[in-house]
Amino acid sequence: MISRLRIIENIEIVSLFLIFLLSDTATQIFLKMGATHLGDPSFSDLDLFLNYLKDLVSNFYILTAIFFVIIAFLSWLAILSKIDLSKAQIMNSFVYVTVPIASIIFLKENIQWTQMMGIICVSIGAFIAAE
Repeated sequence: MISRLRIIENIEIVSLFLIFLLSDTATQIFLKMGATHLGDPSFSDLDLFLNYLKDLVSNFYILTAIFFVIIAFLSWLAILSKIDLSKAQIMNSFVYVTVPIASIIFLKENIQWTQMMGIICVSIGAFIAAE
């Protein structure tokens, strides 16, 4: 009975972590798309800056990113209520893997060989530390 409860608890934590990982990755992709669409903000002219803010709060990509931030926040809180922060933060490092991969797929970005080696090192380190 106890082992069955532990399996259910582990499945719940893994599910919450996957929700967090996907939503946090989606947040970064949509923020990049929004920032690219909006361009640089102008701080030299108040009217231009206010117009930028208006465009910011009505931008589909930014609004979608905010939605995913909320999902990530809620799932992170649920994760923290179930496991130690030290373990959760290690799992959080997988975002350093998923964001570059999503950047390649959705933003058509190129990843350098050194970045790929870093991604592999982060992955190996997270697996070792999670044990």
